Amino acid sequence: MRAVCLQPPLVQLNAPYPAVWYLDAWLRSRGVDSRAEDHSIALARRVFSRPGLETVFSAARESLRDRKHPDGETARRIGAYFDDEAAYLACVEPMTAFLSGDDPAYAYRIAVGSGLPSGMRAEAVFGDGIGPDDARAFATATLNDLSDFIAYALDPSFGTVRYAERLAASAPAFGPIRKAAHDGWILREFYRPLARESMARFKEGFSGDDDEALVLVTVPFPGCLAGALVAAEEARAAFGDRATIVAGGGYVSTELRFLTDPAVFDSFDYLAYDAGYGALASIVGVIGGAPRSSLYRVRYRDDEGRVVAAGFPADEPRSDAPGPGASGAPSAFVRSPDAASADGYDRLEREAIAGVHPDYEGLDFSGYLRVVDSPNPMHRLWNDTPWLKYRLAYGCYWRRCAFCDTRLDYIKRYLASDLDALEEAAGKAAERTGLYGIHFVDEAMPVNLVRAFAARNAERARPFTFWGNARFDRAWTDEACAYAAERGLVAVSGGIEIATRKGLEIVGKGFSMVDLVRTLASFKRRGVLVHAYLIYGFPGQSDQDIADSAEMARVLLAEGLVDSAFWHRFVLTRHSAIYAAWERGERPGLEPIAPRASFALNDLRFAGEERSERWTAPLDASLAAWVDDGETDRPLAAFLPRGLPRPRLDALAVLREAGLG
Repeated sequence: MRAVCLQPPLVQLNAPYPAVWYLDAWLRSRGVDSRAEDHSIALARRVFSRPGLETVFSAARESLRDRKHPDGETARRIGAYFDDEAAYLACVEPMTAFLSGDDPAYAYRIAVGSGLPSGMRAEAVFGDGIGPDDARAFATATLNDLSDFIAYALDPSFGTVRYAERLAASAPAFGPIRKAAHDGWILREFYRPLARESMARFKEGFSGDDDEALVLVTVPFPGCLAGALVAAEEARAAFGDRATIVAGGGYVSTELRFLTDPAVFDSFDYLAYDAGYGALASIVGVIGGAPRSSLYRVRYRDDEGRVVAAGFPADEPRSDAPGPGASGAPSAFVRSPDAASADGYDRLEREAIAGVHPDYEGLDFSGYLRVVDSPNPMHRLWNDTPWLKYRLAYGCYWRRCAFCDTRLDYIKRYLASDLDALEEAAGKAAERTGLYGIHFVDEAMPVNLVRAFAARNAERARPFTFWGNARFDRAWTDEACAYAAERGLVAVSGGIEIATRKGLEIVGKGFSMVDLVRTLASFKRRGVLVHAYLIYGFPGQSDQDIADSAEMARVLLAEGLVDSAFWHRFVLTRHSAIYAAWERGERPGLEPIAPRASFALNDLRFAGEERSERWTAPLDASLAAWVDDGETDRPLAAFLPRGLPRPRLDALAVLREAGLG
């Protein structure tokens, strides 16, 4: 057997999403001839090339020939793209090379500006002129201008880091997604040929017609699903029945736990859930002759055309369970494997989670693009550095937040990584790539593991620089923050959610406002950058509480305790703690609403949620002014329309209570 692990488009451009490299490392550790490929960056580099843009402009000219534009300004801007066609063709490859770290002198060419295209986003960056230090922001804006052009003229599903994301997110039916995979212009013209070439290369390594091909396709986000279908179809075309094609990843594990539509298995043989190691081991066992009754955390279509959910734990919600969105389809049922198989695969998975970490063998990091979407130093961490991605622990050590998917394995099962194995893998990757920056992708980095890693890091001849998600709890003392910062920690991102006393209580954060402020102050005393996630519209949250939370966010930014933040409108999910409480009759005021779904089911509507919509525009506008423009002296009231309450919270009093100011 030979295996290929694929990341389909589209995800971030600056670094590989780590899932397939975890699986590739695990397969190789078990003696399987495996390799991993990032089709996301490969597709982006193919589109944003001179031949790619020649195809784009030719097709766009034909597509727009008889189209009426919605207004004169749109017509003018589309005309400007065609006027600048030669400039786009001339600059796109130098710009992508520059964004990937080549030809630093090109920054001065961009700073001059003469002869370069001037799309709407690029114009906003250039303004009255820029210096060489702004060149990457201009190059990023130019690629985004081209993405806007492609989306308008040829493929509305296209974005630089997603494809048909809105279509796939909590999609009740599979048909529209399959249609997008077949009809989407970018997928048809660019990705399908790329996937076909990939399968041809993979096939070259096979010695005979009896060799088995294992094709693993990760779907971490809704915006990867249409591309995953294309990859699966090209794998089937190349190998026929010799290929076993498996889809897994975050989207599968989160959204497809109630799947009953058998049409999905026209493209995939299996869906593998949760960490994936146990599921894949059981699938390999079936390929080798084991009975399907031994499968572990897997869905498949049986010989009678029914969707079978096999090997899930006893507390797994069933597809025919009552409640909003459940399909009730009789074709889906849950079957547990025999006890010996379950115990064996569970033990295998635990060992793999702790001990297997990617060394990124075979991956060329030079193709990734260091894009600059924001001048904010915290925002830039996500996009403009090619981080090596690892995890200190699987799951969350707190796992009690009301809004979180606490019933899913990747939250509720907490397992610490083996730091010996992690350091060995990261060291190999660093020596081969020259990259010594790590982004820990944990749900929340445990403080004890950060300390342990930091201690090891300090002993290295060349230490790593690292950052990741953190809970803003009392464990992050002054001493703990100092210890980590002195040994490589540069930034943390974490959830505040609702920055009021009542808000922290209703979402179950497990720390108080005073705890929060003291923790933020501890990070900032050591120069550690901080990003905060905020939510509004939580069931039971009043308009006054939203206003007070926003005011607290403003003061935290003004006092330098937080460097950046982002508002999320609350979304009720099928696997969250608050939904579980509703099922137990503990949330009588909550009224979930969901469509009948045979495909994806996670995000749910609920009665009264529309009341928070009026907060979206003022919260976004105020945060942009405070974070992007540094106008933290502008009060929230300046952004609020009539009818919304003004803040009553004395945020400075909270700071004083925490011992600040």
